[in-house]
Amino acid sequence: MRMLFLILAMMLPTAVNAQMRDSVFKDYKAYNDFVDQKVTIRDFKPFILALGGRDEYSPDQLEKINKQLLNVFRKDFANKTVFRRVELGGGFSQEARAYWNGESYAYYYAILHQRKNDLVVINFSLNSDIGVIMAKF
Repeated sequence: MRMLFLILAMMLPTAVNAQMRDSVFKDYKAYNDFVDQKVTIRDFKPFILALGGRDEYSPDQLEKINKQLLNVFRKDFANKTVFRRVELGGGFSQEARAYWNGESYAYYYAILHQRKNDLVVINFSLNSDIGVIMAKF
């Protein structure tokens, strides 16, 4: 039986909170550590907010999405990998990651832009269906 798939895709917000620069990381390592840590322990609310959801969802909508994700992904992930990364030119790239445990797989996709002094997450998606993620390449 196919797992219910969820898609979360967000565009880079135009308004940036003065305290936190949504979707902007110091470098790839900071981005990588953040994404791996949040997805591995299923800490989806701060994950969504930091990657651009702060101005995309109301608190009620965010709570609903969090519950859906926790229902689909019932256990923390023990394994992770970046399984596809494509350089697009001009500092842009796209990547796909997988997170898994004995019960389920989560697939993550992002379009990134390496600027002079930081890395921006332009768009991202989290899904239980690998086909949805692979179709983005």
